[in-house]
Amino acid sequence: MIERLRTFLTVLEEGSVNRASRRLGVPQPTLSRQIQALEAEVGGTLLERGSWGVRATDLGFKVREKMLPVIKAHDQAWAEVQASARGREAQLRVGYLGSTAHRFLTKPLEHLRNEFPGLRLWLFDQTPVEQLEAMRNGELDVAIIGQEGAALADDFYKRKAARLPLCVAIASSHALSGNKTISLSDLAGESFVGVAEATVPGRNEWITRLCQRAGFKPRFLAKTTAINDTFTLIGGEGAVALLPTYSDQMSSPGIVFVPIAEKWATWDLYVLRQRGRGNPASRRLVELIM
Repeated sequence: MIERLRTFLTVLEEGSVNRASRRLGVPQPTLSRQIQALEAEVGGTLLERGSWGVRATDLGFKVREKMLPVIKAHDQAWAEVQASARGREAQLRVGYLGSTAHRFLTKPLEHLRNEFPGLRLWLFDQTPVEQLEAMRNGELDVAIIGQEGAALADDFYKRKAARLPLCVAIASSHALSGNKTISLSDLAGESFVGVAEATVPGRNEWITRLCQRAGFKPRFLAKTTAINDTFTLIGGEGAVALLPTYSDQMSSPGIVFVPIAEKWATWDLYVLRQRGRGNPASRRLVELIM
């Protein structure tokens, strides 16, 4: 069940069975059979398929909502058990925002593995709220977190890793999609996709402050808990979303990312580390990310 759920969640993240197959290194027919077996076990259809790729049905959204925390809890608990068997000093537990991994973690982790060849790395794709909770529970050594979560993290060692410009995610059919840049004021009449406070506290307030500086108050169409839901609303409802520029590394059918013209419109990424108890690997990872 766990592996079938992982397969399903990966398909949703990629928005394509083909891309999920390549990412997992599993033949597409095998992956499709795993999805079918999961649907049979759940008792309903979990994915809708079309020329645009795949997306979750209402039942699929429910499965993701209920089971994603279970998968993460399983992975973290298993990591804790294995870490206890091997000794704490031989491990490093890192929480990160999924969309930041390639740009900010790939190279630092390569260097870290070379410098600490016996180190066991445990990586957890988590929301800011999940990262903060795990840090406070002693379940993470390092967290790669956005400015909203960092504002609530004064109890940890904290350093700014990057200040990033913004882009707007819009439907490829939108009148502004062909622009080289878009001013915030051009979005005054648009519906914005926000983020649930339980997932990223303070994100909607940040968006509101940016828009007010540009002369208008944003109207939020919805507040989502996952980036795939955001893309679905952009493609299906014609909404827009303000995102840090690293988000343009993600892909979704029918969605384009256009840079925001205002240079003052930025978003900060932070690295958190446990105070006073970080092992050498955790300190070195922070240095490498910086």
